[in-house]
This record gives sequence, C-alpha cells and structure tokens, in this order.
Amino acid sequence: MRLRSIATSWSATAIAVCASSSMVTASPAGLGQTTLPQDAVQLIEMPGPDYMRLAQEDAIRDAEGLPARIAVPHEVSYTPSTSGTWELIEEDRMMWRLRVLSPGAVHLNFGFGQFELPSSAELTIYSYDGYDVMLPITAAQNPASGEHWTRVVHGEEVVIEITVDLDERPFVEDAIELTAINEGYRGMGGGDGATTRGSSEACNVDVVCPLGDDWWSEIPSVGVYTINGFLTCTGVMINNTNQDETPYFLTANHCGIGNNNDQSVVVYWNHQNSYCRTPGSGDSGGNGNGNYNQYTSGSQYLVSGNNSDYCLIRLNNDPNSAWEVTFSGWSRSTSTPSPGVGIHHPNTAEKRISSVDYTYSNGPYWGVNWGEGRTYYGSSGSPLYNANHQIVGQLYGGSSFCDNDLDDVYGKFSTSWSGLQQYLDPAGSNPQSLDTLNPYDGSGNGGVCCWNGICYTIQETTCSNVGGTWYADLNCGEVNCADPDPTGGCCVDTTCTVTTEANCTGTYLGDDTDCADDPCAPVPTGACCVSVTCVIYTADDCAAAGGSYLGDGSSCAGSPCGTGDIAVTWAFRGTDLVSGGASYTVDVYAETPAGWRIDAVAGNANQQKTVASTTSFYQDGYGGPTSQDVNPDFYPLAPELEWDSRVTIGALDSSGNPFPENALNNIGIDWSNFEAGGDLSVGDGTWFCLPIDEQGESQSFIDHDCTERNGVLVARLTTMEHSSEILFEALFQGRDAIDATWQDVAAATITYNGEQDCNENNVADACDIANGTSDDANGNGVPDECESGCTYDIDGDGDVDVDDLLEIINGFGSTYDVDDLLGAIAEYGCS
Repeated sequence: MRLRSIATSWSATAIAVCASSSMVTASPAGLGQTTLPQDAVQLIEMPGPDYMRLAQEDAIRDAEGLPARIAVPHEVSYTPSTSGTWELIEEDRMMWRLRVLSPGAVHLNFGFGQFELPSSAELTIYSYDGYDVMLPITAAQNPASGEHWTRVVHGEEVVIEITVDLDERPFVEDAIELTAINEGYRGMGGGDGATTRGSSEACNVDVVCPLGDDWWSEIPSVGVYTINGFLTCTGVMINNTNQDETPYFLTANHCGIGNNNDQSVVVYWNHQNSYCRTPGSGDSGGNGNGNYNQYTSGSQYLVSGNNSDYCLIRLNNDPNSAWEVTFSGWSRSTSTPSPGVGIHHPNTAEKRISSVDYTYSNGPYWGVNWGEGRTYYGSSGSPLYNANHQIVGQLYGGSSFCDNDLDDVYGKFSTSWSGLQQYLDPAGSNPQSLDTLNPYDGSGNGGVCCWNGICYTIQETTCSNVGGTWYADLNCGEVNCADPDPTGGCCVDTTCTVTTEANCTGTYLGDDTDCADDPCAPVPTGACCVSVTCVIYTADDCAAAGGSYLGDGSSCAGSPCGTGDIAVTWAFRGTDLVSGGASYTVDVYAETPAGWRIDAVAGNANQQKTVASTTSFYQDGYGGPTSQDVNPDFYPLAPELEWDSRVTIGALDSSGNPFPENALNNIGIDWSNFEAGGDLSVGDGTWFCLPIDEQGESQSFIDHDCTERNGVLVARLTTMEHSSEILFEALFQGRDAIDATWQDVAAATITYNGEQDCNENNVADACDIANGTSDDANGNGVPDECESGCTYDIDGDGDVDVDDLLEIINGFGSTYDVDDLLGAIAEYGCS
C-alpha cells in the first residue's frame, strides 16, 4: 500500500515548460522600458536543487508514506526596508523589486510571514524573462492572519515587485517580510520531459474528454494544492446543508494539514487541459496547458481523523466568482456505492477523471477497481463519487497504475461523518445525502430566494412560483430575509455587482438597477503633458487644460513630459585630430543640477535614442561603441584611438578615467550601424551603470561656451567634415541629491563654429583665454604661447602660410583690408 503522493522518478535535468495563454497578463511595471534594468536590481541567490540527492530522499519518503514534496523549503528574512531596490517610476509612485535566483530550479514560490499591503500597493511576482506573470495582489487580499503564500512561478529566476504611492512606502517597509523561499524541482510544470506537469501516466483521462461530459457540475470543485510551498495533494470544495457557499474543502488527513500550517495552503482551480488528449497516447501523458493564476491562498484547519483519513478546512477567501468553482454534494450512506468516478490531479498534473469498475467495503475504507484511467502519486485526498454525483470518500492510497489492474483505497465519507457533521450540516437536518451546488447553472445561487422570512438556494422560477423574492447574484449570507433590503448595482472601481446599498463598498447605483451595459466602466484616461507636468486625465480634460494627450492607457511613468532639469551640451576638443579628411571632435555631456547623477541613457517606445551625424562618425579599428571598448594602453600604437567615437557614462575609456574603474554596461542595442560610422537610432536598449558606481556622479566641466557647468560625460564623438552637424537625443535616468529616481528627455544639435586649439590641449583657444589658462596680451584671440612674432601669422600656428592668406581673404572687407593681404604676401614664409 502506498499513499498517493507524487512520482518518485525524476531527472536531475530541468527543462523549460510550454507556454500557455493562462500565463499572459498585463505587464508588471518592472518589465517596462522606463525603469532600471532588471540586472540593476538586488539579487538573492539560492543554492539550487540537488536533483540526485532529492531523488534518493523522495524514494525514501514515498516508501515511508510521507506527504509528497515538489520543492526544497528555505527559511529566510528579507524586507523592503533592508533588501531589494527602490526607484521612483512616476511623480508620486515608487517601485520595490527583489530578484531571486535558484540555479536549475523549474519553479519558485514564496511565503510571507508578515503581509499587510497599504491601500495603494500592488504586489506581483514574475519570471525574469516575463514568461510567467502572477496576477497582482492588492490590499483587498490582505490575510487576516498576516501570513500569505503565493502560487508557483515558473523559471529559475524570478522578480518580486511591489508598487506603491510615495507616501505609503514606509507602510510597505514595515509590514512586508519574505520568510520562505521554496525551490521547485518537480511537479507544477517542472521536471524532465517524462515527468513534467502533464505526466499522469498515459492511460489517465483529461476531464474535457467524453468521460467527463456528465460531470461538469463536480469537475470545477476539485483542486490541487500545496502546503508550506513544498508538499502537495488534491482536495474538493464541498457543499453544506445551508447551501450558502461556505468554502469548505475536503482532503486526506495524511497530507498533513494542521493548525501549524493551514495558512500556507494554496489551492489551484481549473488546472486542466483545454482539449481532450487520446488516452493511452504519448500526448496524454505529456505536457498540458493548464492554468496557474486561479488560486486561493490560506485556510483554517477545522477537523481531521486518522481512521478514515479525512481532513476538512475552510479556505480564507471565496474563489473568484469568474472561476465558477462549484460545491460537490455527498452521501453518508453505508451501503456500497454504485460505480461513479474519481476526479483528481495526478502528479500535480492537469485534472483527470477515472471511471469506477466496481467498489467494495473494507472496514472504514472503500476498495476501488478502475475501468478507464487510474490514480497516481499526488491524487491523495481527491474525491470518489457514486453514480448520483455525490462524494462517498477521499483517496487514501493504493496500488493502481496504468500497467496493472490493482485497486485503490478511499476513506469512507460515512465513517468521517461524525467529525464532519457540525460543519456540513449546520442546520442539524441530518440528511443521508446532499446534491452538488452549482451557482452558475441555475441549480444554485445564480441568486437566492427569500420566502416567509427564510433564505433558500433554489432556482429563480421556483422562487417565483411560491411567491418568494429573488435576489440575483447574491448568497444567503448577504440577504436578511427577515427584513430584506432592496438591491441595485454597486460599482467597486470598475467591477459591477448587484447587492444591497448596505453591502455596497463602492458607489451604489440605486434600487432595482443592475449591471447591464457595464455601468462601472471608466471613461478612458491617459497621460497628459501640460508643459513638463504629467497628469492622468481623460482626453477631454487634457484638452481643456491646454495639454497634449498621450493616448488611452498611457502613464506618467518615466516623466514622458520631461522634468526640465536636464540638458545636452558639449565641449570642443579639436579639429582634424584623425586622418581621412577634415573633422572635429567633441565631448557630449548631460548637464544636471549639482549633486545629481546619471544611471542610464536609454530609448523606449515613446522616445528614440539618437546619436546621428549629417556626414559620418570616425570609428577606429582598435575601438568599439562604448568606453569599455577603448583601451588607453593602445594609444601609443594607435594614437587616433583616443578620438574614436564612443558612448559612455562618466568614464572616458576602459581604465575608468577620471574614475578608478569603468563599470559601464549595455543591453538591447544593435551597434552595427554606429560602428560602421553611421547613426545610432533605436527605440529600445540602454547603456547604464549601477546607482552605486562613482562614475555616474555629476562633475564640473567647461562647455563650448566656456561656461563652467555640472554634468556627466555621455559620449566622445568625432564627425567628419567641419560643416557636419551632430544630433544627440535620449531618455536619461538617474538620481537627484536626495536619492530619488528621476527621468527626463533632452536633445541638442552640435555644430563646429570655427573654434581653434593652437596649443593642442583639447580646449578651444577662446576658453583657454576666458578661463585664464592662457594669456592674450595683444587681444587678437590667439593665446600668447602660440604667437610666432610674425605680424601676419593670423591663425597663430607659428608661421605665415597659405592658411593665413585664406583667413585674410575670408575676412576681407570686415576684419581685414588690402594692406593686410599685401603684408601677408610680403611676409610669406616667416616663422
């Protein structure tokens, strides 16, 4: 006899699972293009599963009848006040993220020993690559116990993300503590190709196959669940004689739920394949496409018993009504039940159904022999139904597999009744059986009926026939039949329900109103730029404010209207510093207020990142597109490498100059056109450094107007032809003097205006003179150290040659006259 836990044969090699549409949700803020790159977020690295050791341990656990295990648990303690990375994503909204890596793991799940989100907060968890995204959790899901456990998220690296209004950040830091990280190594979509989430043995039958056609009132009531994030079994939502949809959940005692771990129970609903796979085929035993985002977290342990191996808990929250979870009926008859079916989750796989060949009594248990399908490890706790669609037991163990015709063992519901009665028969009516409650097919509370002061769960037509009052979309717990209140539509945010005014926690639409035509749907809003201020308005409100509307659903993340604090400027470094024709070289800066820093230069869907020249950029064969690719040790070998066109943050070359090191990184940019001398113009990618890297800090510099400014070097560019223009435009992100994250868009068009550098110190002569680093005794705009003693050395290069004649001709009639031209001709060759 083996307890039905989970499969014992597992590969030490984990592979990716197939994507399913159930995992597609709205993208979290951290997967957007206007936040810090994920690689900049703090990483917590776990040891990763030791598959060989775990396989050996699981073989022992199964032999000892211990509960199934799908993950390796770890106790931890991380809070948003001590770990993770905070950043400002909108004017008044913050985001906290923490990355968790478990090398080789196939999924991860988490337990929070302290969990109380403030009203503006939203928590989600997603795989690093965005493949699997958990639906957001808000303050509405705060557990009364203060403890919360999540569903599994697939992948070896995941991101935990919380967004919150700026003023409520301290509440997140004080009331959220991650206390458990569970490294998944099998089940729930993990494992090798033979034993992944769809593996139930090929003879087992998907519930969407014809065998399940008559059981669609019961199938939605069955769910797979985890305990403490690493143990697993199957259970079923069960009806009670009040038929009031109390979320009672029946399973097996040997699965191990008790007062010490009931809050960690996470039940997954409607985890089933979307089509029927032919039983007995390889496809039937392979990967399915079940859903993981319909789940309920937390429960209260009620009662259990060893004799018939039963356990009853009450879930902390009702499953979402959109999931249409039903409540199975039951029979406590002691007579041998007529053959029905078993519905279960073998190996945590998509839901399966098995037909009973015959049943027999064995003390407090039913022995079951199967027709179609079998059970498997992980099916423990699943319900056995008689021909009347009523639960008669829950799975204890057995020996049936696809390659044999052996029997399974179910604890008798009739034996368990003494412990279950107080919960499942609160009215004390003591019936022998109760039918399934399906609130979504008219047999249950598509509404409820008040008649003679008592609430009944009957069909609407029956209610009308007896002269009762029908309350649509409510259950008996929401109606006072002794003094019933009128009902109407109730808007909570954009969700409409029909309820009484007293029970409406949002905006009540009036007595006798309903939810037809979606009365709670909001008028679409989006980001509106009023000057550099971004606000969320409707299109009409934006126009009335004289703003620019950025489109429905757009947001103010990333300061799309700019902050007005950042500008692009440049410093002249010289002309004709490279071979191949006329050229000029500039250093490009992002000018910032003092004490600010630059962390990233980026482009996204709203803002192109552009580095363009009307001619072409000089690209040295020894260099590359970023400062990390320019090694100053090669300057003696290749002097022109110093003027190679490259982008950067702060550091001029790979040495880090003028900083101790260069930590520049980049992601998502195609440099090929830029490296060929062409433009860089992309709507994606970034070059960046971490907020702890010194090179991002603003420094003092002298710009092309000879003005001292504060800013960060973002590029050195050499463009061919003196007439060439350079366009530099990008989205900049950094931190201000109080360490708050900012974003801004800035651009500049750079031109050469005849600046000279006669002393070749890579600073324009005018700036040398203006800043006192050079004297100009005769006031001719040429530093004295460049003067040659030749009267007509106009360009100050130490001699009189054709360049001086050209300078006089260019200025003839304004600066110079015929005497100057004759004098230069007479002095030609002077040095």
